[in-house]
Amino acid sequence: MRKNIILSAICGLSMLCSLQIAMGQDMQLSQFDASPTLLNPALTGMKQSLKYRIVQNYRNQWDALTKKSFLSSALAYDMNMQQKWGVGGYLINDNGSRIFNSFSFVLSGAHDITIGSQDKHHLSVGLQAGFIYKTLRLSQYTFDRQYSQGTFDTDLPNGESFEKSKRFLPEINFGFAYTHTDDSKKYHPYGGMAVLHCTNPKNNFIASEDESRLPLHYIFNVGSLFEINNQMTLDPKILIMKQNTVWQFNPGVLFHYNMEANDMHLMAGLFYRVNDAIIPQIGLYFKNFIYRISYDINVSKLKTYSNYKGGFEFSITLFRIGAGGSKLQFN
Repeated sequence: MRKNIILSAICGLSMLCSLQIAMGQDMQLSQFDASPTLLNPALTGMKQSLKYRIVQNYRNQWDALTKKSFLSSALAYDMNMQQKWGVGGYLINDNGSRIFNSFSFVLSGAHDITIGSQDKHHLSVGLQAGFIYKTLRLSQYTFDRQYSQGTFDTDLPNGESFEKSKRFLPEINFGFAYTHTDDSKKYHPYGGMAVLHCTNPKNNFIASEDESRLPLHYIFNVGSLFEINNQMTLDPKILIMKQNTVWQFNPGVLFHYNMEANDMHLMAGLFYRVNDAIIPQIGLYFKNFIYRISYDINVSKLKTYSNYKGGFEFSITLFRIGAGGSKLQFN
């Protein structure tokens, strides 16, 4: 099918992999750890001192390849209840160059299943349920059969048989997460695994093609906080994802510098989406807010056309923690 179909696929995938970009399905965030509820259902509200957390993500990408940007945004909320439970939810809107749109509404819950009263290791399980609503703006599409004598003639029949231009998909996700919370140690490892799209819903729009289903999306993350001293902390981490036949690897590190006198601390980091993009980012914690900004420097084979331009991303977090809580816990 025509070029815009490929571009809409790229939007939905948000650069899962430069060589197999049209194989994925989901919006991707370079600041994957900024909104824990999006990363893993088991992280929903899983901080005992967390009263509430609201995270807004915004991403603008592929300006160099299309006249209309691919815009993605997400809004998530979570809170802790009675120490062992966390509840929340999220909204995602993924707009692909004004020709494809995916909207998600999902409720999320998690439970700390750690046995006993010890407070050094915690294991949680989470479940999410909601829906995904996908739409195509068919009036904005052109097709191969409309290409005549070197130009596109949209008055020509496109030769395609669309089953529908809108599709409603049920969404079920689950996950497990581990955190180390022993305050006597200078290191605090963490990790988790999540599986998205457990219903494996039907996903195709064209009636004539073989049945297509939204592939399961596997997410693995691992990392550890290392306290260098009272002011400096390192946070190396890696994200591994698989959807259909596409793998994605995002290693990186964040550096935190705490300015205790000003109730403020700074963050800087560098990540690499393997074979795709180098992602520098900076951030600021101030009072009850976290601000982060990053930019994808495209280094894949698309750099010839993108001129190394990838995507701009911004996130803002509003949170409130109780006595004894640490801001670093909520990054």
